[in-house]
Amino acid sequence: MITLLTIVDKSLCALLEEMLLNQGGKVVVATDFSEIQCVLIERESPSIVLFDFNRQVELAEICRKSRQEKIGFPLYLLALVSDDQLGDFMFTEGIDDYLRMPVCEYELGVRLRVAARVLDLEMELTNTQKELRYTACHDPMTGLLNHNEIIDVLQRRLDLPGTRGHSVSIVMVDLDSFKRTNDTYGHPSGDNVLCHTSQKLLELTRPVDSVGRYGGDEFLIVLDNCDSVDAFRLAERIRTAVEGDLLAVLDNEVSITVSAGVATVCREDGNALDLIDKADAALYEAKEDGGNKVRVAEKKPSMNLKIVGES
Repeated sequence: MITLLTIVDKSLCALLEEMLLNQGGKVVVATDFSEIQCVLIERESPSIVLFDFNRQVELAEICRKSRQEKIGFPLYLLALVSDDQLGDFMFTEGIDDYLRMPVCEYELGVRLRVAARVLDLEMELTNTQKELRYTACHDPMTGLLNHNEIIDVLQRRLDLPGTRGHSVSIVMVDLDSFKRTNDTYGHPSGDNVLCHTSQKLLELTRPVDSVGRYGGDEFLIVLDNCDSVDAFRLAERIRTAVEGDLLAVLDNEVSITVSAGVATVCREDGNALDLIDKADAALYEAKEDGGNKVRVAEKKPSMNLKIVGES
């Protein structure tokens, strides 16, 4: 559906509404500029804005803001211009097309159909761009952030200004004996295990946290404004939840367990790859100790943590 926002003589509104409704659209009439701004920002579809050229200076700033705040829904600006305004119109940026006054009904219909086609193409392009951005940032099987993106998210968190002294923690999670699962039940079943574990990680983390597939059967969770104590507690919840969740694989119930390594740093001292190395070293210790455990990197003496969690 396309919205036609009219800022013109109300005598045109009935004609405009009839013409656009035939195309499955709707007409919104606005005269007050605060109302216009509200409609443009809150709209949920592509929009044609038909307006008197005499009011283009006021409208230009509103449309500029609207385009910035609602990039996903394009605008098409159609100006009503008198013959003596054509010279000024040719030097005006941001206006897509014009229509001479007095308005010819046939010509108006043609311009609206052209505008609708342009908006459809812009929406198609926008949706394609969104899909490409999503594909570039996400793991195709699990839907989690991919390796490069989760590292970028971590570094952006560490570089975020105005939060000096706040902690960033990460949890590296690895499935125990995953190769044996693949060898015993086949790779399709192993893929089901990875997807099931991914959903479990998303369920147990906050919306502000980021979860990525670091590689193979290893996952990286980025926890914003979270100290090592809280990160350890989350890792333990993940460990116990995965252990207690029997997954049906090829009509067999297989107990899936994970090991985890936790590392924490203050933002101003943070480097993504260094922090990942610390968490990976802690994860390696947990795996070497038999798996199904949580280890914290560089535990400080003042921390009252149970470093190893076992079932």
